[in-house]
Amino acid sequence: MAVPPPGETYDFDHSHRHMYRANMAVIITGLITCTGCLALRVYTKAYLLHKFGWDDVSIILAWVFSVGTQACSIYGYEHGGMGIHYWNVTPTEFNIYTKTLLSAVIIYVPTLALAKLSLIVLYHRTLRQKRYPRWILYSLALMIIGYSFALMFAFLFGCHPIQRAWDASVGGTCLDQYTLYIATAVLNIISDVALILVPIPTVWRLHMPSIQKVGLLLMFMIGCATLVTGILRLLSLLPFLNSKDPTYDIGLPNLLINIEANFAIICICLPFLRHFLRRYAPRFIGENSSLARRYMNYTLTGRSTTPGRRKENRSPLQDEIERAENGAAVGIVKKVQVEIITEDRSSGMEGGGVGVGRQEVVVCAE
Repeated sequence: MAVPPPGETYDFDHSHRHMYRANMAVIITGLITCTGCLALRVYTKAYLLHKFGWDDVSIILAWVFSVGTQACSIYGYEHGGMGIHYWNVTPTEFNIYTKTLLSAVIIYVPTLALAKLSLIVLYHRTLRQKRYPRWILYSLALMIIGYSFALMFAFLFGCHPIQRAWDASVGGTCLDQYTLYIATAVLNIISDVALILVPIPTVWRLHMPSIQKVGLLLMFMIGCATLVTGILRLLSLLPFLNSKDPTYDIGLPNLLINIEANFAIICICLPFLRHFLRRYAPRFIGENSSLARRYMNYTLTGRSTTPGRRKENRSPLQDEIERAENGAAVGIVKKVQVEIITEDRSSGMEGGGVGVGRQEVVVCAE
């Protein structure tokens, strides 16, 4: 594809591709981990909680696109000249490289979009916020769907003729690829930040100890942990897009893309790990400890209640969120002694009179 720069010579031995082993290790490890986490989530939601919903459908589709993204990476390394210096890449290999890169980007955009939509559905169902916050979630969902479709169409149809997008030998014009790649990274970072900020006001208004609020926020924020990889990916893209040796320098951005594609699935599945462990290994998460029992007996009013009030198939945090939404203190049992006065006014009969007695009444507020 080019003449070697000064001090370099042609080398067609492709047995030592740049960052090949690192990418393959990330892909293999990541796919095994994210597939296991997804299977655990589906089992927990469908079998244990009986609440398989649209958020689960969305994360399954995100996993499918994630697998497709990493399959493109493998194919690019094996056949498309990835990890090889540009001047050692043949025109045929470079043609495969451009097609593979374009396919990976088009598949990668819906991977993150579907993962974020799954998290938004989880927010909507769990928090059930008032009208204003709900519209924030709707707006975020529309924004993510909108920019994802726009980016996909821009990458696919941004060249005239279309073939120029994957074949540089075809004459024509294209949209600025530098701008598109930067826009993809920046928009994903902005949406991640927004998803981190959304649950904070609602969770902080819940009537529970601060340490539990922090734990609940961390449970939600773990689904947005791709923010870190997104920022790193943006920083790696800047030198790559200006590189004169793109097939070699793509190693680091490609590695971060593979990490993020797996991380997006793993992080959104992790909040359901507690449900699974609570059923099969409660001691592992300390649910049998005295602290856990005190936590389970804690109500939003700060008063103790009888054990066993928590609904089936719910974690304590989810139960407390629902109780906070309804504005009620659940499970407060109080015994009240009342006086019952009876009066017999049977006319013409002896023995009529007034009787006073005490009776214990159990009042349960729910």
